[in-house]
Amino acid sequence: MGTWGFGVLESDTAQDFIDQVRALPAEGRLTPVADLLGKVAADASLINREFLPEEVIAAVAIVAALGNESRNYAWMDDENFLDAIRGIQPQSQLRGVALMALREVAEGDNSFLLSGWKNDSDRAAITRQVDEIKAVLADA
Repeated sequence: MGTWGFGVLESDTAQDFIDQVRALPAEGRLTPVADLLGKVAADASLINREFLPEEVIAAVAIVAALGNESRNYAWMDDENFLDAIRGIQPQSQLRGVALMALREVAEGDNSFLLSGWKNDSDRAAITRQVDEIKAVLADA
């Protein structure tokens, strides 16, 4: 995996998922997001077998960003990401599923997403973004 920062979407894997979503017509963009989240929320053993943690967090971020008027979050500060979510209609029923999937990959120090960071300050930076996404999902 290639990363270039400490953000939840700052990896090749997350950006590849976002690119796949962005390549679809707007009306079909939510389908792969909902499919991935539903499968992971139902069966966490699929993480690292069928879906990488970075793909899961990208799908979760898409759901969190939909319908969110605020763009004051660092994880939303990416033109590729904003292009991918443009034209997607918010689906409030996906927020709970997204939150469940997020917990599967990013809850606890030994989580799939957080355990790979070698430096505590790097882990803290990504944890802040995960906490922001949880708050956005929970506030709706």
